[in-house]
Amino acid sequence: MAELNERKKPEEIKQKILETLNDKPLNAQEISKAINSNWSTVKSYVEEMIRERNIKEISYNDQVIYQKITGDTYFNIPITEEERDMLKFIFYNAIQKYKEITTKPIRKTELAKLCAEINTELDLKLPIVWYIYGPMPLMIIDSQKNYYTEFVPENSSKIKKAIEQWIRNNTKYLIRELRVEYYQKSKNTVYVLKEKIYRELETKKYKDISQLFFEFLTATLSYDRSFEEIMSEFYGIILGANYIKLFDKFEFQNKFLLAFDSLWKYIASKMLIDSLIKIGYSKQEISILLGQILENKYHMTVDNISELREVYIENLPEKLAPPKLTEIDSEARKVIDKWIDSEVWRE
Repeated sequence: MAELNERKKPEEIKQKILETLNDKPLNAQEISKAINSNWSTVKSYVEEMIRERNIKEISYNDQVIYQKITGDTYFNIPITEEERDMLKFIFYNAIQKYKEITTKPIRKTELAKLCAEINTELDLKLPIVWYIYGPMPLMIIDSQKNYYTEFVPENSSKIKKAIEQWIRNNTKYLIRELRVEYYQKSKNTVYVLKEKIYRELETKKYKDISQLFFEFLTATLSYDRSFEEIMSEFYGIILGANYIKLFDKFEFQNKFLLAFDSLWKYIASKMLIDSLIKIGYSKQEISILLGQILENKYHMTVDNISELREVYIENLPEKLAPPKLTEIDSEARKVIDKWIDSEVWRE
């Protein structure tokens, strides 16, 4: 295999390595083949670029993979230059038009939802994914950044018109209302229920938490059965805690919020992965980019639910008193008596 032309400047060689990593992470052999050189020749450049934080190492299936640090996309997920140019065009025009119409700066959630809606309306095929707060472009939004670009798409007038129309139709919404409105419009039950549960926790009105979480559990399992064990354990704690009025205690409230927050971030990461597959990223590429992140979120969720369970067990009474007969009908009484006698609420 021919060596790299030694007369090339180091920066030119490093740029060539970066270009090979534009589309996806590669291992040493793949980089060497792409730039037509053996690994020993380019190894010192790769190590230097890691120190410069232009690329990073990822451990995957007992091998080292090298990923380009884009700096402008979530989790450094690669997007094409055409996608980057189009998003810059939309960001710039949306920021300018929003300021012109409202005299205020556009907020990140607004810009994310704007991109999602005009992407669907005009079929722009942008890299839009679902994550913690719903749909968003893969390119990180910074409303303080100047996104000016000389790139002008063929349908620029339609895009500008759609941007203006969206701003005029949606500035009346609060951020939470904007999120919920989009979830409902998209018929995404999981996100609608998530928002209701967070509202219940924030307002400390726990009377509907069991029913909401049951609906959330059912909706989530219909999406991905891998959630079954962890969701079922969480739901069991909720039922028991509600029965013994544990939600009245601050310590339990706090632990519950932490546990649900970590659970949601884990679920949202799975939603992100599903979104990436739908827009064309391969499962192997996603596993390389997000595998460790997903595993970390899973372990965080398990740990937080385990801590919640400890608080629940510590607060269990020696014996449960059944409700007064007047509060329930006779059939419900039989079910509750059987449940109490079995002591499954201690498990």
